[in-house]
Amino acid sequence: MLRITEYLENDKAIRLRLDGTLSSESFDGVAQLCARHQSHAGQTVIVDMAGVNFMHDAAARKLARLRTESVRVINCSPFIAALLDTAKNLE
Repeated sequence: MLRITEYLENDKAIRLRLDGTLSSESFDGVAQLCARHQSHAGQTVIVDMAGVNFMHDAAARKLARLRTESVRVINCSPFIAALLDTAKNLE
C-alpha cells in the first residue's frame, strides 16, 4: 500500500511525499500526479521517497524513466537508491 501526500513547496515546486510500498500498480498514481503537475509551466515535481520502505523492480524501472530535470527524486534509502541506479543502468 502506498500513500501519496502533496505539499506545495512554492510557486515553482510541488513535493509528493510517498509512504509505504511502491509497486508497479501503485506507481501509476505517482506517474499521473507527476504528469498533472508537470503540465504547469516551469513547475518542478519533487518525489520524496523518505517514507518508502520497499520498492518493486518494475516500479524502480518506471521511476528511473520518469526522472527528468522537472522530476527530482530525493530522500531515498540506500536500498531504494541501489534499485534506482541498477534500473537506470539497464535502460
